[in-house]
Amino acid sequence: MKKLLKNLFVNRPQLWGVPVVCALTVPIIVTQWQPSKPSVDTETQTTPLPPLSQLQPSQKSSDVEVNGRSSLPESEVQKPYLKPPSQKKPKAEPEKPIDKSETPKVEKKPLEPSPSQMSPSFPPPSPKSLDAAPVDYQPPPLEIRVAILRDAPGTTIGVSGQAVVSDRNNKQLKTLSGSQGWNVSPNGGSLSVGGQSLPGVVWVQPTEGSLIYVGDRWYRGKMLLVSQGNSLLVVNHVNFEQYLYSVVGSEMHANAPTEALKAQAIAARSYALVHMIRPASAWYDLGNTQRWQVYKGLNSEYNTGHHAVRSTKGEILSHQGGVVESLYAATDEIVARAHKGRGMSQIGAYGLAKKGYDYQQILDHYYPGVGLARLILSN
Repeated sequence: MKKLLKNLFVNRPQLWGVPVVCALTVPIIVTQWQPSKPSVDTETQTTPLPPLSQLQPSQKSSDVEVNGRSSLPESEVQKPYLKPPSQKKPKAEPEKPIDKSETPKVEKKPLEPSPSQMSPSFPPPSPKSLDAAPVDYQPPPLEIRVAILRDAPGTTIGVSGQAVVSDRNNKQLKTLSGSQGWNVSPNGGSLSVGGQSLPGVVWVQPTEGSLIYVGDRWYRGKMLLVSQGNSLLVVNHVNFEQYLYSVVGSEMHANAPTEALKAQAIAARSYALVHMIRPASAWYDLGNTQRWQVYKGLNSEYNTGHHAVRSTKGEILSHQGGVVESLYAATDEIVARAHKGRGMSQIGAYGLAKKGYDYQQILDHYYPGVGLARLILSN
């Protein structure tokens, strides 16, 4: 994340009201725009971890791929390493004379929704689609920082295999092994990990293929533990695309139509990328709740979500050289109230997919004037 982002190419001039961030500070470009300190050990404090067998089949370690803004006040104890930065009118019919000898009958008809409340009953013509990615295309190996615990009094950590605990200078402090959980608590300028006093900021890096446990969930990637006086901050550093596996499964039902899940994947990818460019804190890019977008680690990963992310890999919403902060919510009502009508209704996307819309038509419906682009590494 230390190179410059440059040269976002677009060719669709329409304006759209959702916030757009000019992507100038991350090492990727968008192409193919288309419209539309350790001390003496004390007694080790450990707890048993739940078995990985509790996860869905697609969430077990054997399936792990190896290789939305309030921020917390900065800790007075530790300072973070800053991230370098149409409808036709009916014809009028002539009035017929009324026969006063007959009592006119009033026919009651059910109220119909207004055109603004209705979505098209059939898919519109498909917008010009994004050119197919090259066979060997892979999305940039970006890493996103997600705050999974904030202002916490403490937590439990563990690993499925092994992990190394190190300080910010990469000095190894402790080794964690599987099947055990270590209690972690803040203590001013230091951390207590399994009863051992460690520096106030440490990394927990699992070995290749291992998962990490925090609180009551399993996660991919590595963890940054930060003591902030009497509270604990835990940040998950995880591969960007793998992060989306969990977001899609958290934000939309696993049995939703495939095209709706794809639309969700692209909206979530665009939203997250904006927050990597404009992070919520010096410590993390965004949180894991509905304040941002929901992220539950492996607990919300499903095969359908994996497919949606992989089949749209690297695709984002972009407009005039910027990345669109693609807002979304469960219903049209929430979108109208929270986002002033700018954004995707997840239930609406589900309905459109049921009518035969593909993911590009769904996105074009909810983000008019915005098109698809693909991320590539800059040279």
